[in-house]
Amino acid sequence: MKKIQLPTDKAHRILAPRIAYIVTTVDKLGRVNAGSFSNLTSVSTDPERLVLAVYKAWDTIRNIRATREFVVNVPSKNLLREVWICGDKYAGNPIPPGIDELKIAGLTEISSKKVRPPRVAECPMHLECKVVWIKNVGDHYLILGDIVSASYTHGVFDQDFIQIISKTLPLMEISRDFFTSPGKVVTVGRKEVRKIVNQELEKMNIKVSKKLKIYKMLRWSEE
Repeated sequence: MKKIQLPTDKAHRILAPRIAYIVTTVDKLGRVNAGSFSNLTSVSTDPERLVLAVYKAWDTIRNIRATREFVVNVPSKNLLREVWICGDKYAGNPIPPGIDELKIAGLTEISSKKVRPPRVAECPMHLECKVVWIKNVGDHYLILGDIVSASYTHGVFDQDFIQIISKTLPLMEISRDFFTSPGKVVTVGRKEVRKIVNQELEKMNIKVSKKLKIYKMLRWSEE
């Protein structure tokens, strides 16, 4: 297959689509700010931690530096317009510092459990975070956050805490004002894949060490 070079300054678009989030913060005066982000990912599950990349000129990083707290709210695709409003500077609709984007978007603030920034009621899931460190990584700051509280709307997870996509309807940014949302959930045939791997290893006369066999013994609730 023919490969074509992508301009290096557009390389980040290969990493799309990415889930869109609304991050809420407060400034020193307690004024709420909401910003839309897709540069966010889990980096540890023990302890539970995530990283968020924030453009240096935005109010979000000033507030996080001041209070060392933030909340990640996960919107559904039904909140596309509201996400675009909260992404005010990125969207070309600059809102002055100190003005609450949530009010302009018509979204509802509810108190968080362990941090000062509010949760967004209309979002089905929330992560309350406290800052571990902030690093300069280019035109963005990278923020490592400890997740100190997590909450969700009743009915969006099953009994094994697997997200029900038909209920959460996650919104994903492709680039600029282009978004998408998952339309179908697919599952991998894990037993079949494991069988293929074992067969190929046997053909190659490769023995699996005891240390690696622990992975073979892993079981999931549905098996």
